Amino acid sequence: MIDLHQFPLAWGVNASPFCLKVETYCRLAGIDYRLCPTPPFKAPRGKLPYIVDDGRTIADSREILAYLGLRRDYPLGSPLTDEQITTGHLLRQLCEESLYFSMLYSRWMDDAYWAETRVEFFQSLPPGVSSLVPHVARRGVIAALKGQGFGRCPTPEVYARAAADLDALAWALGRHPFAVGGAPTEYDATVYAFLFNLLRVPQDTPIRRHALNHPVFADYLQRMDMLLAPQPCAL
Repeated sequence: MIDLHQFPLAWGVNASPFCLKVETYCRLAGIDYRLCPTPPFKAPRGKLPYIVDDGRTIADSREILAYLGLRRDYPLGSPLTDEQITTGHLLRQLCEESLYFSMLYSRWMDDAYWAETRVEFFQSLPPGVSSLVPHVARRGVIAALKGQGFGRCPTPEVYARAAADLDALAWALGRHPFAVGGAPTEYDATVYAFLFNLLRVPQDTPIRRHALNHPVFADYLQRMDMLLAPQPCAL
């Protein structure tokens, strides 16, 4: 049994695409796991998710999937062709290194949505720290966004970049039932996690509204839903 350490739910769902990526991989691969809501400052790299498996701690979602794939003898249908690996890598980079920062910007930096994010992410805090912690956390995220670059862009430019990412992702998903072919692979864990966060987190951002313009996303999520076993209970 793997212990999967991740954020508590927000909006009633797993609102972290990287945590949901690992959870989705485990569900697709039939790997038993236990959810452990954990504050990020307790994580090995100060970020979630991480797993503990037989006393071994693995941090970073990409490293976790690599570890699980080797440990479980590639349960998701490998080996893949060079074309599938290349396509999957590009889709993963699009989601994790571009679209993610637009999503982060909308939740944490755009004043139009920050109040809702604050309520959902920090509602369980005790009264003594409920006003301080969200402010400190937001300041840290904004600093990270400015260091990355998106935080220095005008808001319309950030959302235009997200729309371009979504258009490219819609084209790619229109070619196959799953991310890189006719069967799910490790790359579907990433794509599903990001689309889930865009379409099923009920925060009405410009990114979500643009995603809703692509019916291929809803169709893809439905196909993935049919493959995923029920989620385990959190500790």
